Amino acid sequence: MYIELHASSAFSFLDGASLPEALVERAAALGYPALALADRDGVYGAPRFHLAAKKAGIKAIIGAELTVGVTTTGQRPATSDAVFRLPVLIESRQGYQNLCRLVTLMKLRAPKGEGALAIDELDGFTSGLVALA
Repeated sequence: MYIELHASSAFSFLDGASLPEALVERAAALGYPALALADRDGVYGAPRFHLAAKKAGIKAIIGAELTVGVTTTGQRPATSDAVFRLPVLIESRQGYQNLCRLVTLMKLRAPKGEGALAIDELDGFTSGLVALA
């Protein structure tokens, strides 16, 4: 049994092309019991994704692909070598709260598309989250 754990929707500009509903429709057609949506630096498509998955009878796994910089300032490092994307999936209500806190922390302090979490900022906000390698 295969389950896609790192799908991106059209809410991740230039990373995904399909709307959450189309992803769910295709997953259901392929017989997937579940599907994970991990859009870049946010949970923008999560409500539509969850509703579509519920209607299709498959389990919706919500997550995000967080931009993390090897820095302590919270700003995106000057070189792309010092930035990586960390896919995380939610396994509980606490995980959803922690993911939202991390995304908010990153978004509030930098212009759109320029934010990054410092690796040490994950400390204390990992409960209920599963990181993918």
